[in-house]
Amino acid sequence: MKTGRNIIIIAVLLAVAIIIPFIANNFFIRFFTTVLMFGVLASAWNIIGGYTGYASFGNVVFYGIGAYVTAVLMEKFGVSFALALPAAGIGAALFGVVIGIPVLRLRGHYFAIATLGVAEAMKALVNNLDITEGNSGIYLPIMDMSVKAQYTFFYFSMLALLILTLGVTFIILKHKFGYGIRAIREDEDAANMVGINTTLFKIAAFGLSGLFTGLAGSLAAYQQGFIKPEAVFSVEITVKMIVMAVFGGIGHLFGPLLGAATIEVISEFLSNYFLVAHTLFFGAIVILAIIFTPKGIIQLVSGEKKLTKNFFLENIREHKV
Repeated sequence: MKTGRNIIIIAVLLAVAIIIPFIANNFFIRFFTTVLMFGVLASAWNIIGGYTGYASFGNVVFYGIGAYVTAVLMEKFGVSFALALPAAGIGAALFGVVIGIPVLRLRGHYFAIATLGVAEAMKALVNNLDITEGNSGIYLPIMDMSVKAQYTFFYFSMLALLILTLGVTFIILKHKFGYGIRAIREDEDAANMVGINTTLFKIAAFGLSGLFTGLAGSLAAYQQGFIKPEAVFSVEITVKMIVMAVFGGIGHLFGPLLGAATIEVISEFLSNYFLVAHTLFFGAIVILAIIFTPKGIIQLVSGEKKLTKNFFLENIREHKV
């Protein structure tokens, strides 16, 4: 009964999402594109931070890599966006795997600080490379279509990416890999004792998080048409995706998306009606929400029961893949 209800709700929301570009003006299409983008970013962070339990404070590095891989390939080498997009995602994922080998040996705040340092180091590197044109920024080719068509293209592209992110996450959560990373979150030592290759699982989760974040960065860069290191490697982007995931409910499939939509709507409303003090009101709302709904606002609409570490460990033992 509950599954049927959830399917109906998802179908209705998807139908509404598809209709939006045909009834909304450019402002609202751009706004909802931003909501979808942060839904992707928060959901991608949720893979490493929510399900695996490693709170990365440097996921913006994947966003920046995706943006710059796209910009360099298109502007410097004449590669089409259709090829630059997957290259950006793969590049970000590979960087996540390579950098994950050393940093995922750390835990807790040590890991968080290390990932933040990686993001800042990459920003400094891109800022001093000739191929990225350093602090001057780099322009991307202009799309040969009307403004309305461009807004619609990026909206549906980001919607497709969000569906892909949630779909892949849903699938892996039902298989051994999903049980494994959640077992790591609950008790990494116990997970290792039952035969989970914790290092491999953590690196794979980090790479997967990087893949979707890099794809979002690629789409965002092409939409903006111009990028600079300070903008695409801004720690503010990481903070927003973390706050959205926590606000919505980490460790839940739709929690980060709900958090992204809610926070963007609240932020837009407050900035329009409380121009001077909107950040104060916004911060107060986030604090109150976290105090009264510590598991995220998803707990207000979900009756999902708490799963213990034994549940994940037993599924690993029985190889329920």
